[in-house]
Amino acid sequence: MEITEQLHAKGLKSTPLRSSLMKIFQDHHSPLSAEELESKLKGLDYDPASLFRCLKKFTEAQLIRVVDLGEGFHRFESICHVHSHHHHVMCNSCKKIETIPFCIPKEIETHLKKTGYSHLTHRMDFFGLCGSCS
Repeated sequence: MEITEQLHAKGLKSTPLRSSLMKIFQDHHSPLSAEELESKLKGLDYDPASLFRCLKKFTEAQLIRVVDLGEGFHRFESICHVHSHHHHVMCNSCKKIETIPFCIPKEIETHLKKTGYSHLTHRMDFFGLCGSCS
C-alpha cells in the first residue's frame, strides 16, 4: 500500500511532512528520536511543532508506537505487522538499537492470566555492548 493510501486509510490527510515521516519510518526498522527524525527531514520546510503533532496523530492512528528506553526521551517506530510485539537491545556504547523479533515473557503472561490477571502488558528491553563495541 502506498504512503498516501496508508494515511487515508487511517483518516489522515497526506501532507509533505506526513508523507516524509511515513517514508522515514518505512525505511528504518529501529526506533528514532525526534532529534533523529528532524535530521532526516532536513530540507523539508515545516514548523517544528508540526512534527510533534504528526507523531501524536500517527501514534493515535496506530501507525507508529512510542518506545521508552529509559534515556529521558521517547523514540518512535513503525508498527510492524509481522512482529507487532517485540523488544529491543541497545548498545551502551554506540547507542545502536536492534529489534528482537520475538517475545520471551509469553509464559509469564499465561501464568498471570491463569491467576486472574487481565489486560496485561509488559516492557522488556536489553542493554549491553554490541559486537563492534565489545
